[in-house]
Amino acid sequence: MKPVSYRLQFNALLITFLIGISHNVSAQKTGSAFSDIQLQPTIAYLKYHGESRRMIRLIFKNGKNYQQGKISVSFNGLQESLIVQASKDGAESFEIPLPGSPVTKATQATVSILTGGKTYKGSCIVEPSRMWNMYVLPHSHVDIGYTNTQSKVLKLHQDNIDEAIALAEKTQQYPTQARFKWTTEAIWVVDNYLALASQQKKDKFWDAVKKGWINLDGAYGNINTSLTDSRQLMQMFSKSQKLAKEQGIVINTLFQGDVPGASWGLAAQVEQTGIKYFLSGPNASDRIGNLAKWQDKPFYWLSPSGKQKLLFWQCQPYSIGYQLKGDKIPNFFTMEDPKPFYTGHPSKNFLNPYLFDYLDQLAQKGFPYDMSILTWAMSDNAPIDPELPDAVKIWNEKYASPQLIITSTKQFFADFENKYNRQIPSFTGDYTEYWTDGVSSAAKETALSRKLSDQLKQADAIWAIRNRKNYPVKSFEESWKNLLLFNEHTWGAFNSVSHPDDEKVKSEWAVKQSYVLKAKEIVDTLLSQSLTGDSLKDSSSTLKNNQIDVYNTVSWPRTNVVYVPASLSKAGDLVKDVSGIPVLSQRLTTGELAFVAELVPSMGKSTYSIYPGHAYHPGTTRTKSPGSGKASEKKSGVNISDNLLSNGVYSIDISPQTGNIKKLVKIASGRDYVQADSAGLNQYLYMPGDSLEKIQTSSNARIAIKEKGPLVISLQITSSAPGTNGLIREIRLVNGLDQIELINTIDKKAIRSKESVHFAFPFNIPDAKVRYSIPWGTVNAETDQLPYSNRNWYTMQRWADISNDTYGITWSSPDAPLFEIGKITTANLLGGLQHAPLWLSFTPQSSNIYSWVMNNLWHTNFRADQQGVVTFRYFIQAHESGFNSYQANQSGLNNHQPLLVTAASADEKGLPFTINGENIYVEAFKKADDGKGIIIHLVNCGDQDSKLNISPKTNAPLKIWESDISETHKKTLENHFTLPAKGIMTICIEN
Repeated sequence: MKPVSYRLQFNALLITFLIGISHNVSAQKTGSAFSDIQLQPTIAYLKYHGESRRMIRLIFKNGKNYQQGKISVSFNGLQESLIVQASKDGAESFEIPLPGSPVTKATQATVSILTGGKTYKGSCIVEPSRMWNMYVLPHSHVDIGYTNTQSKVLKLHQDNIDEAIALAEKTQQYPTQARFKWTTEAIWVVDNYLALASQQKKDKFWDAVKKGWINLDGAYGNINTSLTDSRQLMQMFSKSQKLAKEQGIVINTLFQGDVPGASWGLAAQVEQTGIKYFLSGPNASDRIGNLAKWQDKPFYWLSPSGKQKLLFWQCQPYSIGYQLKGDKIPNFFTMEDPKPFYTGHPSKNFLNPYLFDYLDQLAQKGFPYDMSILTWAMSDNAPIDPELPDAVKIWNEKYASPQLIITSTKQFFADFENKYNRQIPSFTGDYTEYWTDGVSSAAKETALSRKLSDQLKQADAIWAIRNRKNYPVKSFEESWKNLLLFNEHTWGAFNSVSHPDDEKVKSEWAVKQSYVLKAKEIVDTLLSQSLTGDSLKDSSSTLKNNQIDVYNTVSWPRTNVVYVPASLSKAGDLVKDVSGIPVLSQRLTTGELAFVAELVPSMGKSTYSIYPGHAYHPGTTRTKSPGSGKASEKKSGVNISDNLLSNGVYSIDISPQTGNIKKLVKIASGRDYVQADSAGLNQYLYMPGDSLEKIQTSSNARIAIKEKGPLVISLQITSSAPGTNGLIREIRLVNGLDQIELINTIDKKAIRSKESVHFAFPFNIPDAKVRYSIPWGTVNAETDQLPYSNRNWYTMQRWADISNDTYGITWSSPDAPLFEIGKITTANLLGGLQHAPLWLSFTPQSSNIYSWVMNNLWHTNFRADQQGVVTFRYFIQAHESGFNSYQANQSGLNNHQPLLVTAASADEKGLPFTINGENIYVEAFKKADDGKGIIIHLVNCGDQDSKLNISPKTNAPLKIWESDISETHKKTLENHFTLPAKGIMTICIEN
């Protein structure tokens, strides 16, 4: 992203170079002649009379040279003379081939030039230099929107494919290195191109792909990978792998432009997706922290298990082509419908002298390789550069080194790995993303997107449990596609903040928002279809035998509260289990009927009946953790008053003045988890502008009892809150359940001045360490982060755990993914923040957590304001032991995938197998696309290898294969096999 008003200054080298151009242009306008010379050594070799000669540049200072002159060169004991021709327009510099063989030690060059009757002298030190290959990757950065409406952007990228095929065909007689290739960057472009293409055009496209003219990288788009959940992250490569399988080709690369940072989960899923190589061409300076320090430092990115590796290379910023040439020719920033542009001078505004200086800096930094890569894009959403093949051809005819190679991502990585695989270092850790903060500019849609991803997985799971036929593959794929497009890094127009009322700006946001709204339509239908098919309803659509089914989509038996909609509980308030034993229930103020379903089978269901009459209120309750498998009877109940509530597990005290939680006591231990000197948990914080000194909180708290028990109790706190039309916080407990639920609802005012909204959670846990979930794994904040990654805020998939060796808190939010550790570290983080000192390089551990739910701190792309009602839910569970990864993942999955209720179905056999393994859980499962089996994604979250047991429920044998995203039967597995520590695996089971 680079709006016209924010020219990217991506490093000091390029800034210096551009300033130099400006000075020289000024000299040309005045027509002044030079008054001195400077010699500049380079890493380059010139082709000169059949030899490869080291090159130095003679720079004419304070003007240009217009006259013929004679140059005398002395180097390495050799002398040589050259003639400089007269120039009507004037020359800024002259490239001098040094006589003799390449030097092996530092050697001085002396040059004199005689022109206009005057002699000028200069000297420089020439260091030894390797022979370089620089790979040039032609592409157009894919912003789905930003520069123009999404439809116009798509048309441009589709036209680029046709233009690229024509140019590749035209240059087939060029030297191999100069033949044109095109990288589409995002499969979104290809998907839409093929959908609209005639069969003839499709055939031509795939022919170009197989010839290497068109090159496909695996990702559907430039996705904020830290925002996806595990299944969605894998789904990012689904379309490319399907296309690869259909066409008999290999797509094993990821090229991500613009986005700074990426989820460690990408390395974990290498064997599932087949993506082995990752080229990152990040933004040059906009809110990228210290990330530029990873530039040209390739490494094998090891997965959390250490068993998989992804070869990662962060190259120079993707905008180099734009800076050197693209902003000097028409593009979407300067015209409505740009086309490939011919300047007539292919070598003008190309890589000379920028590349010489850049490679020299690499060499001085100890860069150990003789090859590197840069991307060549004329701008975001730009036409191809049709002059690139000629520019490369002319360059390679002139220079022996560096030689330029027009490349694809795959070609570059293959050449690099073949030559240097034994020298490439290996690192582990999360490359924590920077741009996830922008999603809180649309908090309502972000929360909905997260919810839909969970619901889509639950619909998949129930379809498998019920063994439903006619699995709607295309509908599920369409849902995932829309969710991915919502998490694609382009959120709006380049002028979304400066001109938020512009019709084009509003149009682009409407399309972005439509992705999540379309996903909701499809997911609602899929979830309804999965739950309601073959149900035991009579012709009047009332429940037959008053029965309901409760589905558990996670891989452990589960006891938790169920909320039955009023439409399914018209019969009454009395609930009985399958044995006819009544269970504790309660009609809520919302009209729902609540009861606790005990030990619902893993990846299965339990059936209950609803009868006329009052809810059953026994004298005992069963006390248990929602994720555990054991229950114990305890004489207990719920207690609620104006500012106190207790459920036999927790006792919570609310401040009457603020509405914050001033005490949170785990009754069994008597431990208070609220810091004594704090303002309390769940405090609303509003930061106008950019300063912590201006921070404000809610006021005029009014506490009322919402749910009175005996099963569910809750207090509702209504407050005035800056930046809103009102704040409502509900604190909810369920009798005997080891869980606290907070439901915070903001009615946001539209405010365009800079602002942030947080909820504070100052937990009382001395010596705490913070861990949080990411796709396919867990990150220990600071410890498991790569250097130079984001430490100002974090993005959790499902949970964060704050604990010491003895006790702690597992804290989860299905709606609000961003949080800060220790303090609010996002004050003053306004605008582009190029090279700002506010970016943290270290995260001190702390039990103070700040949920960052809303902001508009960006200067482009994201929304200028947001308004309306938004709800943020939090779940808190205290554990009187140290961190347990399996239990944390249980809590997170339970909170994100609640028990689902529907009208009871006809007799179902359920899944034909059970799965058991210490510290192993099922991340997601679904029917195979061909309808013949069940696809299961497994995770071992423990620190030790673990044996998995898959047992048939009947005498019928099971067929088990290791699988992948394409649902391939890769390898036959036994019923018992080992999953490595922190490893993941996809399997297929058929009965």
